[in-house]
Amino acid sequence: MAVAKLTASAIQCHLGTQLALNNISLTAEPGQLTGIIGTNGAGKSTLLSVLAGVQSNFRGHVSIGNKQLEQMTSNERARHIAYLPQNPQVHWDLTAQQVTELGRVPYRRRFNWLGPLTAADQQAVTAAMAATQCEDLAPRPIQSLSNGERMRVHLARVLAVKAPIILVDEPTTGLDPYQQIHCLEVLRDEARRGGTVVMVLHDLDLAARFCDQLLLLHNNQVLSHGSPAEVLTPAHLLTAYRIKPPAGLAFNGLNLANWERQTD
Repeated sequence: MAVAKLTASAIQCHLGTQLALNNISLTAEPGQLTGIIGTNGAGKSTLLSVLAGVQSNFRGHVSIGNKQLEQMTSNERARHIAYLPQNPQVHWDLTAQQVTELGRVPYRRRFNWLGPLTAADQQAVTAAMAATQCEDLAPRPIQSLSNGERMRVHLARVLAVKAPIILVDEPTTGLDPYQQIHCLEVLRDEARRGGTVVMVLHDLDLAARFCDQLLLLHNNQVLSHGSPAEVLTPAHLLTAYRIKPPAGLAFNGLNLANWERQTD
């Protein structure tokens, strides 16, 4: 796998008249799983779409290695970045196998994206479906699958790209506890093999367990950036999420089951 560092510098983005991101900078290193966390509306998905090159209405710069994203062709970006948006949709009558094969479109001849697979394509698709445990779903129409099964197929599509950078938005949505853990293990494995993996995640316990670094957004700005231990402190969680440990209970690590909402 090729390796590539992803860098965002001074990102500012408006969605309509609303300031969605304000002076956000981030460096995601190869070999690391980076988590973007924050409350609803903090700008997590918008930031990921900027990193993916999907959102163009922003100021600042996004670079892969020493090359700015805006200097790359769409096909170059598609080979370097595999992107899983929030709530991915398929509007065609495709099987799970065919959806996974869409991950190989950047390597196919133009206008031949559903033609016969090359040996390299087939190997990538087979490995991706095995990694996400989707082999049994291969012949089934994507519209016949449950939400969790569809998410696993879409993750397989992302893995099939074999891109050095993987960006995923809430990849555990709809997954049962076993598949949630398996999904994050797969993404962590991709990072350990040299990939640059960035994901948006709401579950802070899972973020603390699997991520090497976290970016905590609050009011569309960076509140904290560092290791899970540096970011997931009582002070930061009180500021961003308005939650706190139970009174009289010493903080001894992240276990949100007993945390309380701050009362006004």
